[in-house]
Amino acid sequence: MFFSLVARRARRTFISLKRSAVKGAALTLCLAVISFIGCSLFANRDALLLSDLLMLITLIFIPAWALFFILDIKNYGVKVFHRYDEDIIGGAFTGINRSSARFEDGLLTFHSGDFRGALDIFTDMDTGSYKMTREEQGVLSFFRGRCYQIMGLYPNALLCYNKAEGNGFQLDELPLFVSRCCSETGDTAGAVAELEKILDTDHKYSSRARYEIGMIYVRLDDAETALKWFDEAIERREAYADALGGAAVAHTMLRRIDKGEECFRLALLNNIENEEEFMSYFKKIQAAVILKRNDGYLRR
Repeated sequence: MFFSLVARRARRTFISLKRSAVKGAALTLCLAVISFIGCSLFANRDALLLSDLLMLITLIFIPAWALFFILDIKNYGVKVFHRYDEDIIGGAFTGINRSSARFEDGLLTFHSGDFRGALDIFTDMDTGSYKMTREEQGVLSFFRGRCYQIMGLYPNALLCYNKAEGNGFQLDELPLFVSRCCSETGDTAGAVAELEKILDTDHKYSSRARYEIGMIYVRLDDAETALKWFDEAIERREAYADALGGAAVAHTMLRRIDKGEECFRLALLNNIENEEEFMSYFKKIQAAVILKRNDGYLRR
């Protein structure tokens, strides 16, 4: 393991040196041309001597190369190879080749928030013009899927996630992503089935499965079924605060306003994640239910 890490870090250093050399050479060429023109226009000589030109190139190129290398390698810090998502990517795209360089461009674009731009890069790589291993194909398909999912193109995301799994890609979060995409496309049975696979297993997100299933039924306006899953999660103390929050929403949808408020307070007391987002969502649901109830009274 130690020597493997050293080898990968050495490869990362070599790639940074190679890229920095290209940037340094480009900068050196520009400055050399400027110096040549300046000498011709403002000095009392037609051009720089060859020895002077070589000295100038050396004096510019070496510091420029060193500067670009320091700036490039600094971006990776203690990471062995990839600047982002190294635990997801693993040993994929660590070669000194065109596909690794292109994937890294896509990864940086993805993490800059330009998901359309990243998708364009990843899709271009998936046309067959780039040579990739099976592991790399799996990683590439996963990131294409994430782009599609974030952009709301759920059927495309599902196709990419299935392709990633077909190439041996594994990630603890993947069943959650697949389930949410199925839910968004109206495939409730598929969404629930994906989560039931990890119920009561040693999977990292097994304890969130019942809560996630409950939220699927909340989005379907089936509060009774949702509450059944939330109550099971609460009883088992699985994703406890989130399950309380889900129960608060389900009770409110069923017009049990007091019970909804009780679960709402308990969810806050147990430090539910994304507290402000949850409060805003709950209050909107509550306001809609109360408004509908009052409207019913007025019509009587």
